[in-house]
Amino acid sequence: MAAWAAAKNLPGKFTGSTGLNVLSSNELQPQDPRFNAWVKKMLDTALTIERNHRNDMFKNARPSVGGVGMRLMQKMGWRPGEGLGPDGMGSIEPLVLDVKNDRRGLVAQEDLGSKTVPVPKASGDSVAPKHPVSMVMELCTKRKWPTPTFISHESGPPNVREFKCTAIVNGVEYTSNVVSRSKKDAKSLACQIVLQSLGLLPRDPLLPVVI
Repeated sequence: MAAWAAAKNLPGKFTGSTGLNVLSSNELQPQDPRFNAWVKKMLDTALTIERNHRNDMFKNARPSVGGVGMRLMQKMGWRPGEGLGPDGMGSIEPLVLDVKNDRRGLVAQEDLGSKTVPVPKASGDSVAPKHPVSMVMELCTKRKWPTPTFISHESGPPNVREFKCTAIVNGVEYTSNVVSRSKKDAKSLACQIVLQSLGLLPRDPLLPVVI
């Protein structure tokens, strides 16, 4: 152990730490003299002193003497040093104000503004995102096709009915292979297959596509 300690002993070399923050040459003498380290330090110190002085000015200010409020209270029988209220049990010391130096929390919902997402314009026969049944009806009207026909298929026990729907659009049948629990959902799936088959909706791998 003594030999190891002697080996680590380096005369004239300090191996500890003084905690000193050594500034770089750019911090000591930058190209712009406004950014000198000592200038920034002085500005920070001046701002801190001014902020503390402002807080002390409000928090340690002398109470106001006189004024309309005090004259009215004295007419009603109040005397300086007495508590407020009809029984004189109220507060004697004036209210202490808390000075806010920043603007954190001072925001209204209206200031945030509404985040609007731009909706891409539909090109050609593409339809804006709506309910699939409404989209099919509008598509048939736009292309001057006959009104689509929907045929519902029911199966299963009375307490657990299963529904499938076939949509006939422009003479083409589109049938869903997915079982639904209501006629409304089955009709919506059939219309979704129509739109996918016509390339108006992204492909869903769970639904068939009629070409």
